[in-house]
Amino acid sequence: MSIAGINGYNYSNYYTGTKRNTAKANGMNSGLLSNVSSTSSNITLHMSGTEASGNALTAAGFPDGSSASVYKSDAYDSANPEYRVRYWDKEGNYTDTNVQINDVDPRNASYLEMLAYTTYSDVEGFTKNAFGDFMNAAGGVNGNITYDSDSINEKKDYMSMIKEFMQLQYDSNNLSGYLSYKELYDYINDRTER
Repeated sequence: MSIAGINGYNYSNYYTGTKRNTAKANGMNSGLLSNVSSTSSNITLHMSGTEASGNALTAAGFPDGSSASVYKSDAYDSANPEYRVRYWDKEGNYTDTNVQINDVDPRNASYLEMLAYTTYSDVEGFTKNAFGDFMNAAGGVNGNITYDSDSINEKKDYMSMIKEFMQLQYDSNNLSGYLSYKELYDYINDRTER
């Protein structure tokens, strides 16, 4: 997988990697191609905003060519923080979702809501790597997450996924990984108990 560009917005560009295996004759390479396979990827990270949105606070590219970027909304207020998540489908069409951070319930949230929620916790200094830890936990627990527009808005229990991934780190004797996920888990737990 590769990144086709940052702020290039050129969805026709893609990287093609080719792997060639040479045919063997009598145990020696004959120079003939016996198998050619290629893979392509088209991930574009959108970091610069348009209009008055400013630069993205975080951005993620997904394997299917879609991507998402998180911005502070124009109506941002520290007492009631609101972030805007812009989601691009693989054709480059985008939709905006405004997320009220105080209303997000990680036990019943969409992937886009959690991107905003974890970005907020990192930007405000409540956590150090919530955004990355969330993405790892969400993708690593069941491995079947898809990033199309329907799935990305489906409500799921991400709190359980984070807890499961945290426990996996502990069981694997990965103490630094465990502590990083625990920081996110504890932050969510403290915030939702209010």
